[in-house]
Amino acid sequence: MTTPLPLRDSTEIQGDILAGFKKDYMTLLFLQFGDMTAARNWLAELVPTIATTQQVAAFNQKFHDARENSAGDDPKNLKATWVGVSLTYPGILFLTGKEKVFGDKPTGTIRAFVQGSAARAEALGDTGCNEPERWIFGSAQKPPIHAVLTIAADLKEDHDSEIRRQTEAASRAGILIVHPQSGATLPGSRRGKEHFGFKDGVSEPDVRGFDVPVDDNGPGKVPAGQFVLGADRVTPMPAGAPDWMKYGSFQVVRRLGQDVPGWWAQVNAELAKLREDDVVDGNTKSEWLAARLVGRWRCGASVAKFPDAAPPAGTKPDNDLSFSDDPHGVTTPLFSHLRKTAPRDGLVDKGVLVDVEEFMDARRIIRRGIPYGAPFDPANDDGGGPDEPRGLLFVCYQADLARQFEFIQADWVNDPNFPHDRDPMPGPDPMISGKLPDVTTGEVAFESRVNGNGDRKTTMLNFQPFVTTEGSVYAFAPSLTTLRGLSQGRLEGATSAGGQTGGQTGGQQTTTTTGGQTGQPQPVQPGPLDEILPWPDVDGRYWIFSGRTVRVAGVGAAEVEQLTTGADDRTGTLVDLGADLSTWPAFAGVEKVDAILPVPDEQGLNGESSYWLFHTKGGTQVYRRVNIAHDARHTSRRVGDDQQLSRWNSFGGVTRVDAVLLVPDQLRDNGKSWYWLFHTTPQGQRYRLISIADGGMHTDVMERGDRELTKWTSLQGVGKVDDFLYVPGRFRVGGQSWCWVLHEQQYRVISIADGAGHPDTRVRESRPNAPWCRRG
Repeated sequence: MTTPLPLRDSTEIQGDILAGFKKDYMTLLFLQFGDMTAARNWLAELVPTIATTQQVAAFNQKFHDARENSAGDDPKNLKATWVGVSLTYPGILFLTGKEKVFGDKPTGTIRAFVQGSAARAEALGDTGCNEPERWIFGSAQKPPIHAVLTIAADLKEDHDSEIRRQTEAASRAGILIVHPQSGATLPGSRRGKEHFGFKDGVSEPDVRGFDVPVDDNGPGKVPAGQFVLGADRVTPMPAGAPDWMKYGSFQVVRRLGQDVPGWWAQVNAELAKLREDDVVDGNTKSEWLAARLVGRWRCGASVAKFPDAAPPAGTKPDNDLSFSDDPHGVTTPLFSHLRKTAPRDGLVDKGVLVDVEEFMDARRIIRRGIPYGAPFDPANDDGGGPDEPRGLLFVCYQADLARQFEFIQADWVNDPNFPHDRDPMPGPDPMISGKLPDVTTGEVAFESRVNGNGDRKTTMLNFQPFVTTEGSVYAFAPSLTTLRGLSQGRLEGATSAGGQTGGQTGGQQTTTTTGGQTGQPQPVQPGPLDEILPWPDVDGRYWIFSGRTVRVAGVGAAEVEQLTTGADDRTGTLVDLGADLSTWPAFAGVEKVDAILPVPDEQGLNGESSYWLFHTKGGTQVYRRVNIAHDARHTSRRVGDDQQLSRWNSFGGVTRVDAVLLVPDQLRDNGKSWYWLFHTTPQGQRYRLISIADGGMHTDVMERGDRELTKWTSLQGVGKVDDFLYVPGRFRVGGQSWCWVLHEQQYRVISIADGAGHPDTRVRESRPNAPWCRRG
């Protein structure tokens, strides 16, 4: 019987939380907002690019299957670039314009989130050399952080390209990059390991409803609600958490510097003490003691299963561990990193055997970190020396900051008296920075057996931390629905982890189920649309561009009525299955269509229609000329290379064209055509009036400068226009032209009058753009 895994289909939960980006290259951009409207518009543009659990889980499964089929080699033809975003408490206040969103006296994890990481430093052991005043980011002495943008990719060139795009988008919105923190998988034999040399990310929890069971005895062990708020009916939401936090997760980001040569020198020094105390003989290497400090050998195999020596080459990491037969830590020390961060069964605390499911599973976190800096290599002359900055970019997700991350850090990792009531005390974790305020020593109690009869003796060792906190941030990764609401200054929650109200991203569609009936189709969800272009030679046919997907829409009289009068949006078939953008020769190298403007006097000329195509390349918007033939296949060709926007006289100060709308009664009037040009600025979207002359040069002029969208009566409440499309059969009828306005995954109908001033009115209120997203 196949165990259902409903969370794998979620289009509400961000993809890094449960599925994990798991890429070789990752950068976190710590951002400070400037203008509220510009920040909201930035978020509105960002949301369609954010990777969902559905997307990432499907890719990871495909990648896993390909590796299995190739005997463990990474598939070279599978690659992806993922984007995620989280917001700090000040960032949420900034976007909403509110002074507070959690009431007067928040408690527990909400209080921790409101206060932020720096304010919790003393309790977490971030004192002395770890104190916030020394941090690179996240302290009161540094610029405030409003958002954390995660970019992860399989290939460096894809990663760098996305960084350029996101940097340009932030710049356009007047957003300051407070600190860019890059990380990468270590090369060669160090791949998958952290800088001390040990396999990282082994002890990840098995999540119920998402992970494939390790056996046939049932679903994953840990409820999903421990990591994603409201993800199951078993785990309650943290006290004080409102509905808009549902399907989100608290994110902790810490930059942890690692002194690799210092740590290994310390291991050698303490190993000498064990030799002096006859715990080990002279042939025992530092590797043996280091493995006990971690709880694992370098390959990730546990000391619990391989107590005497490193396992044979090729041994895989193991995570199905039990410490029930090692309550005193003779094999795997009680102070080891593994037992301090995930004690598992066999934990005797204050004389009581602790229940794993009720207590310890509630402390689990999901880690998504990556190393930063060059590996330590004393023989390397180009940056691998002892003073090179290096460490771990620690990232974790959980549903409760106080109960999970903070409890692990303060009550387990840093506390030398955990497990409690031991004599002598076990000592703190020798692998992680931080100490409790009243702890001045790094002493640990190393237990060993003597006389072969089960007797134990204790050797006191001393491990000062060689890991330093260099920055820390508490953030929240909201659901896709909540992000869309925040882009309009609202806080609203999703109703389903599967995304029935939240919609789709990335141009993908899904079929959900209700009432226990598999495959029952549900209403199509709203989604991102970049451009809708009418066919030049067939009325009622359109190309719909969404990301790298282009589809064909057939809009007849019934569909026009549906889209303009407010009929039931779940009826009618508007869109046929489409193809990848790369199938269009004229669009080679185009990753996403931003806007398309028909060349006014070159429509149907010599069997072709010509267009200016605006798209973003390397973070900068450019344009090209393309021609589409009036033949059965609509053959396309590019006319010239990409050009800079500065070649347009009327585009002064324009860095991104969002949409262009023809002034209805001024098409080729006295040899020129007039347009309203909508473009992104740091203060939000603005529009100007331009004209384009007929003829070979197509001379353009700015007829009137930038104005705010509020000048349009019909656009009240619209933060950013994505596209305009005149309604067939309603263009210049009785001096009025009806137009569909697509904005923020919605659409409305407006009317524009001919004549001076071109008065506009709203014909129909905004609705989700689901009809335009439908596939036949």
